[in-house]
Amino acid sequence: MMLIKQMQQASIILLLAILTLSGCQTVPSEAEQAALQAEQERIALNLAIQPDDYAKRCEISHHEFDGSYIATGSVPHYLYSSPLHHSASSVIQKEAARLQYDMWDKLAANMDMPIPNNRRIRYYRKWFIDKPEHIDTVTQRAQPFLFYIYEQVEARDLPIEIVLLPFIESSFDQYAYSSQGASGLWQITRATGKTFGLKYWQGYDGRRDIVASTDAALDLLEYLHKKFKGNWLHAIAAYNTGEGRVRNAIKKNKAAGKPTDFWSLQLPKETRLYVPKLLAMSSIVQHKNHYGLPLNSIAAQPVVTEVVVNRRVKLKTIAKDAKMNSRDLFALNPGYTGGYTVKGRDNKLLLPRNTLPSFYSSNSQRYTKHHFQIHRIKAGDSLNEIAQINNTTVSSLRQLNDLTGSFITAGQQIIVPPK
Repeated sequence: MMLIKQMQQASIILLLAILTLSGCQTVPSEAEQAALQAEQERIALNLAIQPDDYAKRCEISHHEFDGSYIATGSVPHYLYSSPLHHSASSVIQKEAARLQYDMWDKLAANMDMPIPNNRRIRYYRKWFIDKPEHIDTVTQRAQPFLFYIYEQVEARDLPIEIVLLPFIESSFDQYAYSSQGASGLWQITRATGKTFGLKYWQGYDGRRDIVASTDAALDLLEYLHKKFKGNWLHAIAAYNTGEGRVRNAIKKNKAAGKPTDFWSLQLPKETRLYVPKLLAMSSIVQHKNHYGLPLNSIAAQPVVTEVVVNRRVKLKTIAKDAKMNSRDLFALNPGYTGGYTVKGRDNKLLLPRNTLPSFYSSNSQRYTKHHFQIHRIKAGDSLNEIAQINNTTVSSLRQLNDLTGSFITAGQQIIVPPK
């Protein structure tokens, strides 16, 4: 094991030495480039398998202060991932994706709702486990939205289990419509949506707008949590069946001298099963290896980002400027049922992060509220220098580009705000 570690260390030192020479002095020959690529891929595979060990071996010098790391050459994207820069070897990508800490792990690590040994929970846990094809379909649908919803829930300091509510409500089908008139990922009715700020215009339904409906759903849950004095199971039950029914069930039990916890309440059958479904799914996510249920791996990083369009524009035009399929754009923004953004308002649309270089380099500047630019990193650039030139801060650049450190590479593209 010690010999392997020493060989890995030597390989990394050799790689960094070659990169320094290639970035600062001479251009490598084709043979040198091929050898370098082979060595990089081998090291990348080791990184995927032993990320913690690598981090200990390759710490950036403490002399490199915030934002000062200078780009010296082209380091492969799969070593230092950027949401705006993807084209790694498919073999390395798949191996890294298989082994990396993904969204399900992230959710599991942050869930803390108690899960009692309850008959209803056991029933639905078995139901989900016995239907892997259903789980497979739903987790595929969740892929574009899971991290985005997690960010919104975490920002409000709500229970992370709420991220799974669309799993129970709509099976993460953004087009879902119930017989009771509820619509969208969060299955909000028209009246409830209007109460919590959703808009309905010709060609637009706020219940199906991912950004707007997520805000409304979380507003409603916060309201119910407060109304039920901090009892999340009561609040989640009320999200399903209405505040009045849960409140009346509590009053009835109090009058009869009975307990008023969720499990003791006489509620409609759908609601009595609704909360157990959520807790059963939470249990599976927390113990997915134990139950052997494969969940489609979803990277623990942003997949989509909000852009603000403040004019009436065809979604097809936006898709063309982002160099993406218009059907895929509509799938991320199903609230725009007429195929246009709404005139006279800030339309918050979701775009895949990897389309931003194309989008902000196109004609989008004429209809977007925030006119970001795309900066291609050159050898010798640093985040400090880029921030100073563009009258912004290193922390803003990191936030815009989801950078966890100051390391940047020549050829990488980052978003910069307007001067």
